Amino acid sequence: MHHDEPDDRVLASMVAPLVAGGVALGLDPIELTASIGVSADELRDPDALVSYEVPLRLWEALVRSFPAEPLGLRFAQEIDEWAPSSLGVVGYVTRNCRDVRQALELFIRFTPLSFPRMQLRLEELGGQARLLVDHEPRVVALVEPIEVFVATMVRQLPRVNPQIPRPTEVCFRHPRKHPAELYAEVLGAPVRFEAGWSGFAFDAAALELPVSGANPEIGRYLRQHADAMLEAREPVPTEAPLELRVRAVIDGNLLAGTSDQAHVAQALGMSTRSLQRGLQARGTSFAAQLEEVRRSRAQQLLRQPELSVAEVAFMLGYGNPRAFYRSFRRWTGRTPSDYRRDLET
Repeated sequence: MHHDEPDDRVLASMVAPLVAGGVALGLDPIELTASIGVSADELRDPDALVSYEVPLRLWEALVRSFPAEPLGLRFAQEIDEWAPSSLGVVGYVTRNCRDVRQALELFIRFTPLSFPRMQLRLEELGGQARLLVDHEPRVVALVEPIEVFVATMVRQLPRVNPQIPRPTEVCFRHPRKHPAELYAEVLGAPVRFEAGWSGFAFDAAALELPVSGANPEIGRYLRQHADAMLEAREPVPTEAPLELRVRAVIDGNLLAGTSDQAHVAQALGMSTRSLQRGLQARGTSFAAQLEEVRRSRAQQLLRQPELSVAEVAFMLGYGNPRAFYRSFRRWTGRTPSDYRRDLET
């Protein structure tokens, strides 16, 4: 029996499209969500975190209901845009890298934030690069989750840079499950089955291509933020003061947009009401803890001259710079620009 580990939660934004795909194929949405243990409200909130078992149960239900349907290939075709927000901070990191090599290396490094238990590896040999994917036995046995990941990467990677060529080869460990012509249509490359590995190979020269529209300065901060999130996914000692645990979760989720009270309570395994009462008992509130994290982070970020004030506001979870200006003036008695000027003198 598998049990969720502290880092085994996934974004609801990765589950909702699969539910929509099942509904499009004829499944009842209420029965489907009930069977996998997720609510419609959670699916409507793209920043909500759900148990790792939810997408696994969903894939099992889809494969059981449509054993002959090319679910992975079909769903990959229906993804029209690569939206960084659907991958949380990992999506923003990869879209603000120096080049394709760095984007893939950091995607692999931060995989646990978006795809718990998946293993990715980038190899180079003889002018060819290979991205290899593996997963736990239950996922591998389902086939379709592996196919949708590989197919989506193959189809969406050119969005990082349109000059990235088609793969020289796509490989799967499993036997061919669907018509060969469908794989050729979706993947646009030679496909080999029972190959000993799953993933795709491409010209290694593509690794040196720049990432289109990247902002390297923002990318550097995002990497620090993602590293902090990885560290924060270690179990928080239950004996640690509640306000410290709350601040740790807030700090790790500012950019991903999941630093509100409901998400923080969920991350701590508490109800929102219990969190409120616990903080009140310690003479503080959630709003006070959120402000403390933002104030501390703001002062750190404003020391980085390459970041504009608007970018700092975005990184702190503010909807617009004006709200950040008001908060910063309340905290320090100065505007962010004045604070920066004082640092220079």
